[in-house]
Amino acid sequence: MKLGHLSLSGNLFLAPMSGITDYPFRQIAMEHGCSLVFTEMVSAEGLLRKGKPFLKIGVDEHPVSVQLFGSNPEIMAEAAQMAESMGADAIDINMGCPAKQVVGPGAGVDLMRFPEKVREILTKVRRAVRSPLTVKTRSGWDEEHINALEISKIAEGCGVDALSIHPRTRAQGFGGQADWSLIGKVKNSIRIPVVGNGDITTPFLAKKMFEETGCDGVMIGRGALGNPWIFNFKNSQRGWEGLIVPSLDERQRVIRRHFALARAYYGERWAPRKFQRHVYWYTKGFPGCASFHSRLSGLKEEHALLEAVRFYFDFVQRRTSCRSFQSTEGRSATGPGEEGF
Repeated sequence: MKLGHLSLSGNLFLAPMSGITDYPFRQIAMEHGCSLVFTEMVSAEGLLRKGKPFLKIGVDEHPVSVQLFGSNPEIMAEAAQMAESMGADAIDINMGCPAKQVVGPGAGVDLMRFPEKVREILTKVRRAVRSPLTVKTRSGWDEEHINALEISKIAEGCGVDALSIHPRTRAQGFGGQADWSLIGKVKNSIRIPVVGNGDITTPFLAKKMFEETGCDGVMIGRGALGNPWIFNFKNSQRGWEGLIVPSLDERQRVIRRHFALARAYYGERWAPRKFQRHVYWYTKGFPGCASFHSRLSGLKEEHALLEAVRFYFDFVQRRTSCRSFQSTEGRSATGPGEEGF
């Protein structure tokens, strides 16, 4: 896939997720086939105030797109320039975040209520940077104000290189079901690449989104938590009998690799605390996971955390094989039986 002058190795992307898509997580996603990663949402004003400490891009994590949020066109343009100078391969403008602290100051999805402001921001940012420029939107503010088509045409007219859309309204938040049909409508209304996002939890759903909407790329968010293997595009070309399911040894290896990246990034003191939720995601749905998860919060040191992970996987290995508790829809099928760990 082409993104402006940037040639990508594929069309499966890691969605920006606040507090989650840090450098270690982005690196793990790339090692498993993700062709473009996005930083966590970065405040344009914060970036201008704090500079490098506010945005860290690894020398080995390219291509990476920096997602900016804000509502002041001049500040957004200046922040985009700074991000570009710090190594960003692309700039993404957030027009989809529904969080109150983002929407309150007029940023995120609130921008979609003011098309002329959208036009002004995109025009100024486009003039400020040479890197590919993208926009991430939602359907609109609520069911009475769905204007993704209007915003997508404005973006194309301003020289944006691609647009991603999460087809839920701000009122929906992350509830309900994403309306994939809107992705197809946007794709059919503009000429620039369109990336679909929303409810992708298995490789087959990624394939289904491609087929149903005609989108050029698929952006995966929550479906990648504890599951970087979702970026192995070969999986979406196989039936369930040929699905590549990571073994318990492979899963434990990736946990240790991910933790090593977190330790190098956050330091020995903070890495175990930062990494606990990733251990939760990597083991969610496994036998005895509820008991295991309840113990994680008390583990503040590296040795204790990694030893607990090793002990838990030994327990799982004794209970069952990895493949045996994968349901036909790619979700946990363990059900009862949490006792024993």
